[in-house]
Parts: sequence; structure tokens; C-alpha cells
Amino acid sequence: MDSNKQDLLYAVLQAAGGEIVGRIRLQKIVYLLEQLGMNGSLNFAYYHFGPYSEDVSRALDLETLTSRRLSETEAQTQAGYTFSIFRTKTTEARPEKVGDLPMARASALIQIMKAPTSTEIELAATIHWLRHHEKIADWRKELGIRKGAKGTPDRVKRAIDLLCKVGLEHDQLPEQLK
Repeated sequence: MDSNKQDLLYAVLQAAGGEIVGRIRLQKIVYLLEQLGMNGSLNFAYYHFGPYSEDVSRALDLETLTSRRLSETEAQTQAGYTFSIFRTKTTEARPEKVGDLPMARASALIQIMKAPTSTEIELAATIHWLRHHEKIADWRKELGIRKGAKGTPDRVKRAIDLLCKVGLEHDQLPEQLK
């Protein structure tokens, strides 16, 4: 495994203030940061929960297992679902950059991405993927097929708002889709 990918994930967690809750959220944050110019040389493909990178998954597992910089703890929702919490364990100085993004910019972007629910960031990443990677004109219909009940109008609106806030969508969307 490329230690640069482990360093990149550590920098993402540093930029996140030392904590990100959920593997899906972490995957989507990294995907969206890549689209925003992080340039981490990470490969993504579409999977069940939207854009997914085996590079991210492997680097994260290796980093939490072999380093003293990150930890992963598991917790459960009230419904009994298990999720991960990733935290930095060291107090070493923050890097100046997260990939090619200045640390301050990456931190601001991640704070925006940490605010919505996990489902909303999953929808945001999926919308971006459908529009820009698969180039599906009727992405809304395809989103309904792939996401089913997750894709409520309110959640889709909040997902689009998230994309707009981070600068990945703006005037490109017709007003009725915002």
C-alpha cells in the first residue's frame, strides 16, 4: 500500500478536526475532496452507497491497524446498526495541505460536509457521480432507481445544497431541481 494514501487520509482527519463519524461519510468526503482538487490519485467506482474507493478503504484499514496516528472505534445506533468513528491519536503538527488543497480550505470544506446526515452526503456524492462521471442526463430518475426511498425530495434538495455550498454545482441545475 502506498504510504502517501495513508498520509492523505491522516491529513483529511486532521482537517476534519480529528474526527469523522462513519465509513460512508469518510468515503464521500474523500470523493468530494478529490472532485474539488485534492488530487490524491485515488480511484473511485460506483458501488452500493455511491462513489467508493478501494484505495481509501485499504489505506484506512492499514493506517488504523499499523500506525499510531488514527484509531477506529465502533458504536451502535439505537436501531442496532454498527458504525465506525475515526479519530486522530497524535498531536503532531497539521500538514499544510491535504493533497493539493490548502489545509484551511480543506478544513472549511470538510466542516460543510460533516454537517448533513450520512444519507444526504451519500446522495450528494451519487448525484455528482451520475452527472459528471456517468453523464446521465436524467440523473434524478437514475437516482430514484439506485437510491429508492433514500432519495426523498427534501433529502435530494439538501444534497444539492451541499454540492452548491462546496462549489461543485451552481448555475448548472435548473431552478426546479434545486
